[in-house]
Amino acid sequence: MLDVIMALATEIFEDDDILPSSRLEEAKRFDSMNLVQFIIELSETLELDIEDDEVEKTMTFAELAKKLEADK
Repeated sequence: MLDVIMALATEIFEDDDILPSSRLEEAKRFDSMNLVQFIIELSETLELDIEDDEVEKTMTFAELAKKLEADK
């Protein structure tokens, strides 16, 4: 799951330098519109219902993966 999250994040935030330990808000092109797009595409790709308020901009990509795996 982390691989999928990282691939989508790299594409949507146009940032090849993000790491699993990076916080979402640290991505180069992070803004509210890109965050919403990231959540929508992540929901569709993983076939999960992910609410906007479940994803906090201060969480790391690795923390997000753990949370979504636990919610599965």
